[in-house]
Amino acid sequence: MALVTTFLTTPIVMAIYKPARRSAPYKHRTIQRNDTDSELRVLACFHGSRNIPTMINLIESSRGIRRRGITVYAMHLMELSERSSAIFMVHKARLNGLPFWNRKGDSDNGADHLVIAFQAYQQLSNVSVRPMIAISDLETMHEDIITSADQKRAAFILLPFHKLQQIDGSMESIGHAYHLINRRVLRRAPCSVGILVDRGLGGAAQVVASEVSYTVATLFFGGRDDREALAYAARMAEHPGIQLIVVRFIPQTGNLFPERSRDGGGSVTITVDANEISADDACITEFRDKVLASNESIKYDDKAVGSRAEIIAAIKSIGRCNLFLAGQAPPTMVLSEKADSPELGPVGNYLASSEFSTTTSVLVIKQHDPTADPPDPEDDGTEIYDEPDTPTTDLSRH
Repeated sequence: MALVTTFLTTPIVMAIYKPARRSAPYKHRTIQRNDTDSELRVLACFHGSRNIPTMINLIESSRGIRRRGITVYAMHLMELSERSSAIFMVHKARLNGLPFWNRKGDSDNGADHLVIAFQAYQQLSNVSVRPMIAISDLETMHEDIITSADQKRAAFILLPFHKLQQIDGSMESIGHAYHLINRRVLRRAPCSVGILVDRGLGGAAQVVASEVSYTVATLFFGGRDDREALAYAARMAEHPGIQLIVVRFIPQTGNLFPERSRDGGGSVTITVDANEISADDACITEFRDKVLASNESIKYDDKAVGSRAEIIAAIKSIGRCNLFLAGQAPPTMVLSEKADSPELGPVGNYLASSEFSTTTSVLVIKQHDPTADPPDPEDDGTEIYDEPDTPTTDLSRH
């Protein structure tokens, strides 16, 4: 009987499930590139309906006017809870040709309400949107994200922050496992990665292109991550509804930024490599010559700073905006007293913390570094954080 069951089930499983295949190497793994007219491929991940309005509004603001535009792979991250339901969904996905995509557009036949928003957006915009789904255990969900980015030759992975804003403005964690997913993707991604702290970019609903009117502030300290953030900002500046503000922070002590040590006593300094400084200068020069000179709505400012207080004051002086763009690892000091989200870096952690009272969304970007040493697989399960877990049982309703 066991042999009969094996012979019957094996071909069925093989027909339904197609194992992931590693794609050939691809060229564009970053947003910053020489060929700015080339297509930008984005893998945009979301947990539930609450992530979608800000995600779509950000994509709309980033579509640019380049010749080949932007292609978005919208991946719904679903936790594997029941084996039977997962097999059914995989089977349904195989029949439809694409995961959670209803070709007939018939809501009575079970069309996912999450994909309807992306279908509507694609019809109203010049953006190609291809929905996907990842059904996996939370422990291995990062592998699906990484593999999909590699298969689709994505240049940018967009991840939702593991905390959601509450009615009182505070940020509440949806669970420790989602924190680990972001950390693992950052460590192993084949391309650049952005973590989006959602505070309602454009409100609670998707806005049409003609109604986009956002102020985006980019904080530039230097380093490859800040250069990637500036490249993303330049793309956003192409949208007629975006007013871009770029602030470059220049240390008063040359190439040294003082940083308070973790134990509170003494201090250390961060020395910036001369090659990095040259790359920063070249990046700013190119931005000013090619982007700033052709767009009068962009505001650019150099800020000389020499302390944590001066940096914070300069950030607050920017005033009201809808989105902050920042690199993950700029050569700057710790800005927040409590670094409970180290994956956001010193600037992003401060902007996402309760110390910085704001309703502004934050996008923290890490540029892919092809020269970086490969991560140790054994490190994936060793992350420890002080914050308590507050898991949400059904993220699709949030």
